[in-house]
Amino acid sequence: MSANHSLNTAKHALARGLALLLVLAGMYIDARPAFAQQPSVPAAPGPTFATVSFHDVVDARPDLDDEAITAERLVSFFDWLRGNGWTAISLDDLARAGRGEKALPAKAVLITFDDGYRSLYTRVYSLALAYGYPIVAALVTDWMQPPAGAMVSYGGRMVSRERFITWDQAREMQRSGLVEFALHTQSLHDEVVGNPQGNTMPATVTRSYSAGAGYQSEADFAAALRTDLEAGSATLRRELGRAPRALVWPYGRYNAIGTQAARDLGFEFAFALDQGPSYLNEPLRIARYLPTYNPPLVELVENLQPDPNVRRVDRLVCLDPAALWAGDENASNERLGHAIERVRALGVTGVVVDAVRRDVQGRITAAWFPTGELPLAGDWLSRVAWQMHTRAGVEVYARLPHRAALAALGDEARVLRLYKDLGGLVPLDGWLLEDTDAPTQSMRFDDPPPLFDHRPDIPLSWSAWAARKRREAMLDTLVQSDRPDALGWRAFAVLDAARPGLKLLWLAPSRATTTPHPLADISLVPAGFGDQVADNRVAPVDPTLARWFTGATPPDAHLLARTAMDFERHGGVSLGWCPDNPVADLPEAVVAAPGVSAAVFPVRH
Repeated sequence: MSANHSLNTAKHALARGLALLLVLAGMYIDARPAFAQQPSVPAAPGPTFATVSFHDVVDARPDLDDEAITAERLVSFFDWLRGNGWTAISLDDLARAGRGEKALPAKAVLITFDDGYRSLYTRVYSLALAYGYPIVAALVTDWMQPPAGAMVSYGGRMVSRERFITWDQAREMQRSGLVEFALHTQSLHDEVVGNPQGNTMPATVTRSYSAGAGYQSEADFAAALRTDLEAGSATLRRELGRAPRALVWPYGRYNAIGTQAARDLGFEFAFALDQGPSYLNEPLRIARYLPTYNPPLVELVENLQPDPNVRRVDRLVCLDPAALWAGDENASNERLGHAIERVRALGVTGVVVDAVRRDVQGRITAAWFPTGELPLAGDWLSRVAWQMHTRAGVEVYARLPHRAALAALGDEARVLRLYKDLGGLVPLDGWLLEDTDAPTQSMRFDDPPPLFDHRPDIPLSWSAWAARKRREAMLDTLVQSDRPDALGWRAFAVLDAARPGLKLLWLAPSRATTTPHPLADISLVPAGFGDQVADNRVAPVDPTLARWFTGATPPDAHLLARTAMDFERHGGVSLGWCPDNPVADLPEAVVAAPGVSAAVFPVRH
């Protein structure tokens, strides 16, 4: 062993010992270096970096909530970073790199702590000093204002003011040069009523609803958001002597209105909770990994730079709100509740929900959300989407065909207003693009630069973010083009402005499709249960190419289960079916689930 190695080992042991003395006095920690035998993680190239979003830090497991982490686990994580060549970076580092003055390290991680818990001062600050790691800490200024002994409205309940740091503590941490404070809004870390049924949704993306006034207008929503950000910035400037340059969106939720407000008010950085790496050229949309349930170190490590080659397993089923709508609120909610339990029993990952009502000829006659462009079938879609997302834990994709909308409304401007109302009032995860041909050979869809070390045996189109990055790069061109499918892309752009990060399903026009749409997250190839393709003798080469089984009636549960298992045996990954009858339980969930459930698929989703 060399003298330098011995010296480095001694320095590391000293730093770790100091951290433990400062943070974990009285607690037993395994003294072995936590990074010694942990798995390696490929470094991100220069334009990307990793960002982690921590919250509270506690000493004992009984004190954990879903977003807290133990001090022991945090120390182990910091140990791992140091032992594996990662560099904790600051906002100054990002700013310099953004100006081209100094490149980011190959393994760069930005560490953030949200909400300003007392542990930020009593636990995290000590660790930052011991390791020399810069921290970005996000404060909700309204939680900081009440005097000692007062109560604070937090997440719909009242908690003691003492749960959060004081301004004096914030000033001390700021003077260290290691802690920079970001705005977490003045008072919008909260939920507001978002529909007539009383569902509460994140305030930063929700136009509030009241029985007397109806839905908040877009103009009033934008004005209220801007006023809050201005007030929060002014409070931080008054208390800390400087205005914040970073904004952290509560719950990670934001939209185009919020991003524009942040830009207008001079914020240089804005943080969300989007999946994937953080990109240097997107400072107002920095993705972050949110650890939950005190994850083991190996999970923290893997999520620093998740493997884009991991195949995602999707199980999709269509849902017609009319099947759940009984006119009577109690009866409708009872049907919706049964549908949610059935979706969970089936093990599906997403529902494709009709946003409009259509007649037997497929003509649009009414909408399931408020809009000035169509009659209202019922203000029901928001309720269905929110309940499916929060209670069933599935992604919700809207089905609103743009060509059918144009046929019904006769004017492209009205069609786009219809989509704007849909995105503004309904919490969606994605949209189904249909009646659009596959891209031709003359179209060029360049792959984005490699995000991570890439397995040469897997096409780049399989990677988790390739389609999204291609779509973002091409969207402006497609929107402004005179292509036959331009209206579809304009509709998607309107929805994506209201719900950034919206996923895209593409329904292929032909059963013979063998190539996925390069801009879609999932390409659905229609199939019947009796044809050769549906028998799955030739599995799709690309796992983003999914089977979409269709018919005049819901499939037989036994046939669906057998077909799905045969599809998997031949290498297939994702599938879905339509129609489905949640009220009559067709196909029968208990019979179909063993064959279709994503929970039992051999590849984790």
